Amino acid sequence: MTLLLQRNILADISGSFFCMLPMLGVLDLSNNINLRYFPEEISECVSLQYLSLSRTRIQFLPAGLLKLRKLIFLNLEYTRMVERIYGISDLTNLKVLRLLVSGFPEDPCVLDELQLLENLQSLTITLGLASILEQFLSSQRLASCTRVLRIENLNPQSSKISFVATMDSLRELYLAQSNISEIKVEMKEMVLPLHIPVTTPFFPNLSKVSLEFCKGLRDLTWLIFAPNLTVLRVLSASQLEEVIDKEKAEQQSLIPFQELKELRLENVEMLRSIHWCPLPFPCLQEILVNGCARLRKLPLNSTSAPRGDLVIKAHELWIEMLEWEDEATKARFLPSFKAFPENIDADGYEI
Repeated sequence: MTLLLQRNILADISGSFFCMLPMLGVLDLSNNINLRYFPEEISECVSLQYLSLSRTRIQFLPAGLLKLRKLIFLNLEYTRMVERIYGISDLTNLKVLRLLVSGFPEDPCVLDELQLLENLQSLTITLGLASILEQFLSSQRLASCTRVLRIENLNPQSSKISFVATMDSLRELYLAQSNISEIKVEMKEMVLPLHIPVTTPFFPNLSKVSLEFCKGLRDLTWLIFAPNLTVLRVLSASQLEEVIDKEKAEQQSLIPFQELKELRLENVEMLRSIHWCPLPFPCLQEILVNGCARLRKLPLNSTSAPRGDLVIKAHELWIEMLEWEDEATKARFLPSFKAFPENIDADGYEI
């Protein structure tokens, strides 16, 4: 039995309602922004396997929910107010747990409970406390099943992010409103079988990385370990000087951005270089540059972006000041530019 009640104006659900639904298998209450309370009688839905409370205002998970031993899928994303999920380890059959921007309490006890979910295969999560993030990233159990990770409000500026456990399942990574001095991939701490080379991808499925309002970072060289990255967006990284640092990257002999389709750089005032030499970019479709006055050269030559459909968006003045690898490169890519006036931002709004 399936019950889909998403995108309504529900503000209250009576407990007696659930008492009549012992065969309910799927319940979707997502996008009911006035829903704040969830009754204990949900425990009567003993057959429930799928429950979505995404984008509601639920604050506490009732104890009755933790009795749903057949539950496989639980979505609490964008609730922002889930202040208590203690006991979630009782949901022993849970395979998918979505906690992105849910407001759940960050403490070691919660992480310990998540590690007890032996059947967990897919996790989305938001973290902001440095000590909890470090504990999380050092757990191979949790790292290996994380699909989406959002790191926000990480302070102080001395905070470092060290990826120790390989994140095979990670698809999307968001860094926002944080002071981060460095992002490292600590290959030296990995214990690999002899037949696996050191260059084995650390993030083999990571396809999207977005940084917004992050201070302290000087480079993003760790991206060389994400060979299938398709989207890279950097907004207001005030101290970023290079995307890929030559000295760090040459130690690994990896060519980055082979699957990249979109590169967006906005208000990165200190940025001087994306890559020190031209790259192939076999899949690249769009480059957007805005508010990067010190960036005077793109890593392109006449053979880059062979698809032939690359669009480069930038202000007219920046295009005029751009330095080219050679005349052949200029002839190849100058027609690809789509300029926007100096008083208009990258999204078409007047400055």
